[in-house]
Amino acid sequence: MTDLPASDAQLVERMAAGDRRAHEQLGERHRLSLYARVYALLADAAATEEVLAETLERAWRAARHFNPGAGSVAAWLSEIARDLAQRRQRPVIS
Repeated sequence: MTDLPASDAQLVERMAAGDRRAHEQLGERHRLSLYARVYALLADAAATEEVLAETLERAWRAARHFNPGAGSVAAWLSEIARDLAQRRQRPVIS
C-alpha cells in the first residue's frame, strides 16, 4: 500500500512544527499557480520570482497561525502573494 500525499493543511501543520521539507513540498505544489497570479499583476519575471520567494518565506513564518477553518491553503498563499505584488505596484512616495 502506498502512502497518500499529505494534504496542504497537513503540510502547513508540519511547517508549523519546523519541517522544512513540508515547506518545500508546499512551494512545489503551488508554485505554478502562484507564479501565474503574480505575473498577471506585475508582468515582470524577476519581480514575480522575488514575490514568490517572499510569499513562501512569509508562509513559513506564519504557518503556526494558519486557520484551516478560515479557508484553503491555496487561498491563504494567494492572498499573501497578492498583497506582496500589490505593494510592489504602488508608487514609492518620497
